[in-house]
Amino acid sequence: MKTQLSKQISIAKHIIDGTILIDSVDEFNGMLQIFPNDPALRRAYADLLARKQIRDAAAQAYQHTAALYADAGLLLQTIVCQFLKWRIKKPSPAETQTLWDTLQKSRYHEIPTNAFFSSLSHSALVSVIKQFELIRLPAGETISKIGNEENALYFIVAGGIKASTYEPLKNADTSSPKSRIYLSENDFFGRIYPLNETQRSYCHTITSGQTELVRILQDNMRQVCRRHPRVELAIIDLFKVRSEKENMEALRSVRKANRHHLPLKMNLKIWPGSAGHYGLILDGLCRDISVDGLCIVLDAKYANVSSIYKSIQNAKIEMSMPAEAVTIKVLGSIVWSKDVYDEQGRTVALGIRFEQMSPQMSGLLMVFANLLNTSS
Repeated sequence: MKTQLSKQISIAKHIIDGTILIDSVDEFNGMLQIFPNDPALRRAYADLLARKQIRDAAAQAYQHTAALYADAGLLLQTIVCQFLKWRIKKPSPAETQTLWDTLQKSRYHEIPTNAFFSSLSHSALVSVIKQFELIRLPAGETISKIGNEENALYFIVAGGIKASTYEPLKNADTSSPKSRIYLSENDFFGRIYPLNETQRSYCHTITSGQTELVRILQDNMRQVCRRHPRVELAIIDLFKVRSEKENMEALRSVRKANRHHLPLKMNLKIWPGSAGHYGLILDGLCRDISVDGLCIVLDAKYANVSSIYKSIQNAKIEMSMPAEAVTIKVLGSIVWSKDVYDEQGRTVALGIRFEQMSPQMSGLLMVFANLLNTSS
């Protein structure tokens, strides 16, 4: 049974990354019965329905997928799913308003792309979405070369980009390599600001795998800003995390300092918040940690203890990260939970938001996570 499940998980991963193509709606439905809440798999299913011109079902599938992405705090992917749905059926004002409301309610505005889209007014958001061009590229595809004119802003929906940045040498016409970084989903690139100036690229960008991008041309963004001047301020804020000189390297270094993709072993003590309930001790692996919160995937042995998760949204937690004889504890709240699948089978992932911490405690948490990261 475990071997069969591992094969199914492997197949699902290949479907998502495009290396396995299922052209049968019935066969794809069978995979969705096994992985009902995987948004990337749901997105691939919606794309299949769209290719087969099953328009109403495709629109519903994109809507369902958008909701799953929104729950995970992936706002760019949420918007793209709505954009694909609206290409099938023109949205009503109420639908675009619902999307805008969803962005405002997100708890994950520390991600620069999330902050950008959620900062737009309702009408500005719709204007920006209308300029979307969705591009899918295979691995090894060059997007821009050094010296090319920069004429578009790109958001990474899925996949990754290898970016080699160069800087001119002083008193010379040649360039020296400065850095090589890898951008992933929810990163962005493309030097389009100031909007009324043409800039040349000092960065060579190439896809590191099958990649999906949203492209907005500089000319189109300029037109949007004429109608909605505050969009330009949002673009300035988007690029504020990196200087013009450091370009994409600064974005990566800032995010590396603030968020750690580990995994780390973790223990949780949960108080369900109801009288007569004792604290529960759980363990699992932390998948993502920052000063604002974390995502933890519980050990598969908890997958069938469904009673734990019925009223878990307002539960309080005490988290400890054991490392030899050292333990640090912070308080937080569980803000979402959902079924996930890995090689061990079905289990549960929890999204945890930390309570307000002092600057000293925030710094200690990041230092501690850094130490664990380097020792793992």
